[in-house]
Amino acid sequence: MVKMATNYERVMKRFIPAFRVKAAKMMVTDYGVKQQHAAMMLGTTQAAISKYLKDTPNRFSDIRIESMPLKEFVDNVMAHDDKGAQKVMCTMCQSNKRFDCAFMVK
Repeated sequence: MVKMATNYERVMKRFIPAFRVKAAKMMVTDYGVKQQHAAMMLGTTQAAISKYLKDTPNRFSDIRIESMPLKEFVDNVMAHDDKGAQKVMCTMCQSNKRFDCAFMVK
């Protein structure tokens, strides 16, 4: 019997990694944030940020993450506005129309 992934599992396995790759790249390259600081703000490790920066651009090509909301997310994270950042992330996740997360912030 093949177990189908729940919507939450798909978000965790596909959207969150794709989102972190794009956010990490923006933080480090556009904002000049050190990898360690970006890792702390994104809830991951410096080694993961380093890997994200080297990641192939086409790995998550099926996940749509627009630059303006991503910039808004990064701005919110850097301002320590976790709730604002979460709302932006949830909105982007929902805009992909393949994820239906029950944890969406309204």
